Amino acid sequence: MTGRPPNAPHPSRVHLPRRRTSPPRLVLLLVAVLAVLVAPLATAAPGSAATGTQAAVASQDCNSSRIRLELLNPTAAATTFTVAYGGSTWTPSVAAGDRTDLYFTRTSGTAYSFHVTTPQGLDTTAAGTLDCSAALGAQVSLDCPGNVLRMTLVNHSSAAQDFTVAWPGRSGSAWTRTVAAGASDDSLLWTVASGTAYSFTTTTASGFSRTESGTATCGLASGTPGMNAQTLFSTSTAIQGLNRLSSDGSTYETYTGTATSVRIPAMAVTNTGTILAVADARVDSSADLGGGDNNIQTVMRRSTDGGATWSAAKVVLHAPTTSEGYGDPSLVVDRTAGGQGTIYLFDNYSPAPGVGYYGSAAGSDSATDTTAMHIRYITSTDGGATWSAPVDLNPQVKDVAWAGMFASSGHGIQLASGRLVQPIVYRQDGVDHAADIYSDDHGATWHAGPAAATGVNESKVLQRGDGKVVQNLRSNSGGNRWYATAGDASPSGATDVAGAFGPAWNSGLVDPGCNADEIAYLAPTQVGAGGAPQTTSVAVMSNNASASSRSELTVRVSSDDGASWPRQALVKSGAAGYSTLAVLGGGAVADLYEIGDTGGIVFADFTLDWAQQDR
Repeated sequence: MTGRPPNAPHPSRVHLPRRRTSPPRLVLLLVAVLAVLVAPLATAAPGSAATGTQAAVASQDCNSSRIRLELLNPTAAATTFTVAYGGSTWTPSVAAGDRTDLYFTRTSGTAYSFHVTTPQGLDTTAAGTLDCSAALGAQVSLDCPGNVLRMTLVNHSSAAQDFTVAWPGRSGSAWTRTVAAGASDDSLLWTVASGTAYSFTTTTASGFSRTESGTATCGLASGTPGMNAQTLFSTSTAIQGLNRLSSDGSTYETYTGTATSVRIPAMAVTNTGTILAVADARVDSSADLGGGDNNIQTVMRRSTDGGATWSAAKVVLHAPTTSEGYGDPSLVVDRTAGGQGTIYLFDNYSPAPGVGYYGSAAGSDSATDTTAMHIRYITSTDGGATWSAPVDLNPQVKDVAWAGMFASSGHGIQLASGRLVQPIVYRQDGVDHAADIYSDDHGATWHAGPAAATGVNESKVLQRGDGKVVQNLRSNSGGNRWYATAGDASPSGATDVAGAFGPAWNSGLVDPGCNADEIAYLAPTQVGAGGAPQTTSVAVMSNNASASSRSELTVRVSSDDGASWPRQALVKSGAAGYSTLAVLGGGAVADLYEIGDTGGIVFADFTLDWAQQDR
């Protein structure tokens, strides 16, 4: 649970129902960044104020001891906000229909009062106290199958804490763990029979107390742990259909075997609830696409019962030879197609060792070019049971001035208009850009949109409740997540990824520089009259909440289109990595994440209340 300023309103909760432009974006660091003080995890309640349609939302993030002020301008014209705080004044310009953030690193206990005005009449004060002194947590989850009951202790305060965990009647109770400041501990676990009743009371000398009780049963039913986790891929997972050179030395054959490294999770849920989990099987080494011997093949598992059971791991895409590779998968579902929907599995193709993203050459958009990587896709209309032959998109979407280009792993989205969108990264003149490719004719043709930002890498795209489309961006410099809003000030009048983006901004949400995710909280059945997804102001985010390492995988929930993130939970203590999210058919949220090169890929599903620690 997180602390909140005295007399602040109670945090809002969301309950689960059972173009290329080249603005100098990432080089414009906000002058409000005063220091870097990292202490993983916890976000407190926001204090917000608004006049008319403009707003200033203040919140706090104990991951990094920061006060965050988000400035929202949903009007039709750009404006300048004037922010006065602590004797200083800032005047950031915010594009029409856009927002930007200021963040201030302070110690816990610091009182803040922001006076914010605009020429359009906003005149408000957002005040509170940064309170990270009681940012402690005790979270119960269940590893399935196997029924391993796990207690995760979270300490986001500025001092070490001694947690005492009592389970009355259990042999060995009580247990004590010392958790360092800004750290977590998940070493308390018990293998129990399914249906075992549990009751934990967790306390600290500083006054924290939390009681959790229920039945240790997989499935997220009421009265059970709010998160389940199971490893889907590991270096010991038997993978069917791997490709290898035959003993004759000239032909290739398929076989069942294992991979040296499993990485890069991708996930989607079909119209009828089938879950697809896809990853890289890096057969001979942990090298990225184009590195090592380039033997990377795309592997998948499916679940038709909400994640309770899974099909065997099998290859769904491999190159003719093992010196060519397919990797970094991403999934997009066209929900308007009816039935299970049409699933697009985007994969990046490397024609030879050494031809990776940074080893690609500009000058060609040919489908047969052997000097650069390619974006290709395969499709399925039966929930991933069978797949089409690959289609090469370089002739449709690659600019010959680009060198490397790849589809960002994880997933793309379908907009409420029906447009299909897949994020990409491209390299031009030695600079990385995030952009999107999109289709308005159900995948018959694809087009490249303008850059969302520069100096960035993988990204996720999502549509807000007001219809705006935003890009959540991994910065090459690490430190924080960045955002850009699509369709701002576009000469063509385009309102999403086909139009120019507004300036990117630093969100102040701590991040080590890793592929992460943010999604709109929409179940597969929440579609409009034409079958395309609806819109919602509720968002869920997953990332490594550390500025310095890929660790402390955290999920956050926002009910105001990402203006504030008042609730969060720790999915994985310690080492983590890339992650991707989806909403399951029953309304639970799934997070598919990796643990380094060889730690496996884990499927965790949880209720929205658990993610807000409001059970």
